[in-house]
Amino acid sequence: MLAIQVAELRFATEDGVLVFDGLSFGVPRHGFAWVVGPGGSGKTLLLRILLGEVTPSGGQILLLGRNIRRLSKKKFRELRKKVGYVPTEPSALFGRTVLGNLRFKLAALGVGGEAAREAVERALDLSGLRGREDEHPENFTALDLKRLDLALALCPDCSVLLADDPLRPLSLPERETFLSVLEEVNRAGVTILATSRDSSFLSDHGFSPANEMRKLVLLREGLAP
Repeated sequence: MLAIQVAELRFATEDGVLVFDGLSFGVPRHGFAWVVGPGGSGKTLLLRILLGEVTPSGGQILLLGRNIRRLSKKKFRELRKKVGYVPTEPSALFGRTVLGNLRFKLAALGVGGEAAREAVERALDLSGLRGREDEHPENFTALDLKRLDLALALCPDCSVLLADDPLRPLSLPERETFLSVLEEVNRAGVTILATSRDSSFLSDHGFSPANEMRKLVLLREGLAP
C-alpha cells in the first residue's frame, strides 16, 4: 500500500507558468523517497500541496489512503496530525529548552498526559536528542537544530514525514549523520518524503528512480515531467 500517492498533478502559477504537468509517483508505506531538482523546480511547492497549504490546478493527492482534496477541513486536520514537517529554516523556539519545545507543541495540539509523555520519549529517541532535554537551541549547531526540528515533526504521532531540503545547510559529515538519523526514523516505521538539490549524494547512498523503497523523483526547472 502507498502512504503517499501523487497522480497526474498539475500546477500553474497565476501568470500561467506551468510548474507541474502530470507529475505522478508513489511512496510505499515505510518507504523513503527524495524529490530532487534545482531551485525553481517546485520541490517546496510540492510539499505545500501535500500539506494542504496550496491547491493544485489538477490531479489527486492521497495521504495514508485518504484523498486530501475530498476531505472536510475537520477530517484533514485529523489526518494532518499524522504528517510531520521539517521546514528549511529552524522552527524551534529559542526561549525554550528541547523538552519545553516539545511540550509546547503537544499542548498546542491538545495532547497531554501519557500520550504526551510517550510522544516526547519517541521523538527524543529517534532524533538522537535523548539526554539533551534541558539544553537550549540557541547553543545548537546546524545539525542539532535539524535534530530538534525532526523531534518536533515527529510529535505527536507521525506516520508520514515531509522534510524540505534538510541536508542543504549541513556540512558533508553532518549530512551523513542526519541521513543516518532519517534512516533510523524510517526503520521505526515512518514513511519519509524529503527534497534535495543533490542527487549524487543520495545516489551514493542507494537511492534511485528504480528503487521503490529508496526512491529518487527527479524534477527539472520550470516543469516537472
